[in-house]
Amino acid sequence: MSTPDHVRERTILDATAELLLRIGYNKLTMGDVADAASLHRGLVYLVFKSKDELVEAVVHDELSRYADAWREHLEADPRAGDVASVYRAMMGALKTLPLAAAIVARAEDVFGKYLRKRGSVFERLPEISGSGDFLRVMQEAGAVHRDVDVRAVAYILDALTPAIRRAFQEPAGGDVPSSAAVLAVLEEMIECAVPPAEGADLAAGKAILLNLLTGARSAFNEAR
Repeated sequence: MSTPDHVRERTILDATAELLLRIGYNKLTMGDVADAASLHRGLVYLVFKSKDELVEAVVHDELSRYADAWREHLEADPRAGDVASVYRAMMGALKTLPLAAAIVARAEDVFGKYLRKRGSVFERLPEISGSGDFLRVMQEAGAVHRDVDVRAVAYILDALTPAIRRAFQEPAGGDVPSSAAVLAVLEEMIECAVPPAEGADLAAGKAILLNLLTGARSAFNEAR
């Protein structure tokens, strides 16, 4: 009995994701993928015409998982609706998805020279970290105090985000704190810098965040 096309594609994507994390893009070959997926190399080329096309498909597939996991963490968070809940959900999702962590951190050891290729998927992806839009919407909805300069806060948070993501790429020890420690400090900073308006409706804030996440997922899909 022949293997259905969607099962074969899923097998190839999963094998490639594991290989990217283990040996990285620079060493990866289509032959490696075929061996890991227990498929003839010709079958891999039948589904994906090149290594770069395959890597792009893996990135989009992983970002879909990331968006779904981010939503699940937001929906399960009893305090969802404040600004810090966005980062709790992001970091909770990245803990379970090492390839997604490598994608958002633009990890050199995983994606190597592909990061600098013209026309790569990374050139077309929307900015994942931008805080300005959701802070403004949250402020308009009353979930952030009206006196907060959200433009300045967004500038600072976006500058910190790459370092936050790197906490998932490097083992804790020495000068590198654990991701849990980073999250705890980040929450304290946000609570001081972005206090909610008095009597803020967290349920309304949660709905806003979920809608923004839906929009981000659509933007990822449009970048295909």
